[in-house]
Amino acid sequence: MTLLSLHGQSFAQKQTGAVFANGDKVCFVGNSITNNGQFYNFVNLYYATRYPDRKVTFINCGISGDVTQGILNRMESDILVHKPNWCVLMIGMNDVSRSLYSKARANEAGIEEKKQQALDLYNRNLEIIVKKLLEGGRKLILQKPSIYDQTGTQATENMFGVNDALKKCADFGQQLADKYNLVTVDYWTILTNINKTVQQKDSAATIIGPDRVHPGPEGHLVMAYEFLRSTGAEKYVSKIVIARDEQKSNKESLNCQIKDISVKKGEIQFSVKENSLPFPVDASAGKALDLVNFTSDFNQQILKIENVSPGSYQLLIDGSQIGSFSSGQLKEGINLAVFKDTPQYHQALKIMALLAEYRKNQSMYRNIVTIQIHHLPDSLKDADRSAQQVFLEKRLEEKFKTSPQLTYYTNQFKSYLANKSKQQQIMQAMPEIIEKVFAANQPVVHRFRLVSTP
Repeated sequence: MTLLSLHGQSFAQKQTGAVFANGDKVCFVGNSITNNGQFYNFVNLYYATRYPDRKVTFINCGISGDVTQGILNRMESDILVHKPNWCVLMIGMNDVSRSLYSKARANEAGIEEKKQQALDLYNRNLEIIVKKLLEGGRKLILQKPSIYDQTGTQATENMFGVNDALKKCADFGQQLADKYNLVTVDYWTILTNINKTVQQKDSAATIIGPDRVHPGPEGHLVMAYEFLRSTGAEKYVSKIVIARDEQKSNKESLNCQIKDISVKKGEIQFSVKENSLPFPVDASAGKALDLVNFTSDFNQQILKIENVSPGSYQLLIDGSQIGSFSSGQLKEGINLAVFKDTPQYHQALKIMALLAEYRKNQSMYRNIVTIQIHHLPDSLKDADRSAQQVFLEKRLEEKFKTSPQLTYYTNQFKSYLANKSKQQQIMQAMPEIIEKVFAANQPVVHRFRLVSTP
């Protein structure tokens, strides 16, 4: 049982299928949590492994520190320039002006009015953004903000009340979703509930990182789970059923084609071409599998043998030993997706590696965009490296010298100076990587063999 199920919430699997179709271009728009790229990289990995026949391009349009006004300012040049037919929006973490909730400002004159003004501005801008993103027939998914951890005992100062403000952002987002008939993804609720549960056991535990703002890898996989759940993603990688003959086997199976069934004493063989690959879970996010029902809801690659004789059997796929199973387990059905030595899983790992490289290139490109939007004046955006370096070093000294984020900005500026000259290569590499993904994820025929063991 996962922590999610402990809350008694109903997250029933929708049966509407994939929301994105072949040829879709999807811009994920937001702040640093989107810029991080991990939650939607997991969604990208799901699509690339589940739907090899659908070429869907996922584009990072997140900028660290961004707010609703920032999105409006860069709408044409940084978002719509990609010509998306889908946009996925999450914003709010910076709009609430977290510093307003510092203990040091609790008795400041007019502080409550300032908090409300920040929310009012967010509400006004968010509706303008929604209307602009929907122009021209574009489709939009509205994501409710991820949470600020105001209940944990982390060392970072607790700006208590920020998460309540984010709930107000989420509630207004739902109002807009109702008004414009939009699908919503509610990160706020699922992350708040999981955080509450893990902190009942350990007050220092968190689904969010030590800064109380940015989810770690397991938090991003939880977010991907909620995205897939909210958009009706499909449960089965495949369902391989070996029945009395080939015709009945294919009739009872899902998302695969079975051929060449051979049944001999103590041995069953058959060939299968599955239309999908299992979802490979990155080790850094593995803890999320204890928090949500990801495997049971979205990663079912079932092998079921209906008429197997009593006993134990060794399963081999393409000659590789996968495991030993009882006839009872085989009749019930085993989930091959949890076995990491199958040829299908190895193929999926190649997809994961390619998308990790895609995310890396996106990160370098987004860093370039962020620095040019937030830190460089127009007169220096096309200047040579030395002039930009002088300006950024001065900016670091004047604006961030005493900031707790000095190291962050130092690294951001270094990354920009190192990669700006490579911008064209970086931009060219991204579509090339996606083509490699769609060359590497195509279905392959595998030979299954079950051998009776003493």
